[in-house]
Amino acid sequence: MPNLGDLNSAAIDASLKLDKLQRVGSDRIVSIDGVQGVFTPIGSADSQAMGSDERKNLLAIVDQLKREVARLQQENLALGERLAVLTQRPAAPDDFASAVQQSVDELQQRLATMRNATSNFAVRQLKLDASVFVQVSPVGTIEYRFVQPGDDIEAAAVSRLAMEIVPLPRSDLSGVWSPGLFQPELGVPALSGVTAAQARALEANGIYSIGEFLQVATRARAQVYLEALLGVERRQLATWAQQAALMLLRGVDGRVATLLIDSGIVDFEAIAMLSAEAIVKRYMALRKKRGAAGFPAIDAALAGRWIVAARRYLGLAEPA
Repeated sequence: MPNLGDLNSAAIDASLKLDKLQRVGSDRIVSIDGVQGVFTPIGSADSQAMGSDERKNLLAIVDQLKREVARLQQENLALGERLAVLTQRPAAPDDFASAVQQSVDELQQRLATMRNATSNFAVRQLKLDASVFVQVSPVGTIEYRFVQPGDDIEAAAVSRLAMEIVPLPRSDLSGVWSPGLFQPELGVPALSGVTAAQARALEANGIYSIGEFLQVATRARAQVYLEALLGVERRQLATWAQQAALMLLRGVDGRVATLLIDSGIVDFEAIAMLSAEAIVKRYMALRKKRGAAGFPAIDAALAGRWIVAARRYLGLAEPA
């Protein structure tokens, strides 16, 4: 129960001294308006009955304690919901497919930047062979998850899951973050508005760079997990994903990405359709309006490299 001395002093009149309060009964659990708490009966230590001022102040103390109990209960409920989401293990085929897709996408991005005389790939084969726990849900869906150390699972319920992926050479660089034009390795703390605690939470889950964040934050199932992990709403997550997409362009940081988005240049498609002069004009006009000191300046040469990168990624012809 909160210490009476921690309560707002304005709620306790000087006429009510703490040493004049005494316990008049044993503690018990009570429920008030659906909120449970510990009730400690107290009264005046004087032989005379409690005055109106003393009663008023005592009621103020009780009200404050009730509000504190309600706040803590709501906080515990919210934490419980977040914990339930974070401790869920993938069970549906879509969960596994999404995880494989992310791993293959990351592998493809890394391999596409390698060069040899035969192809863009240095590794020819990826093989996955693991034990999974298989069960059938009440609605007839086959569910499975990877067996974790310490799981108490019957041996008969464990199966083997095998998959082989053989990458093929690429004929172009569409969909590839070329090293000279892109910076997917930029750390997640560079995202505008991400706190140090949120960055640590992402890194603890293997998301260190904006490239890795973008691959996860754009998938519906992963978004639910990230919302609970970071304690943010879907809109904030979408904003960070939009920033991360533009920050893939070399030379774009969180501040530049924010200003580009606010000026209407929200994605690669918008950049690919504009001229370098138009991008600079929009950006610099908004920069002047917002306060030049807070945002880096850009020039036509830098904007031109963004256009080349965006059009190459989209598979469009590069500008003359």
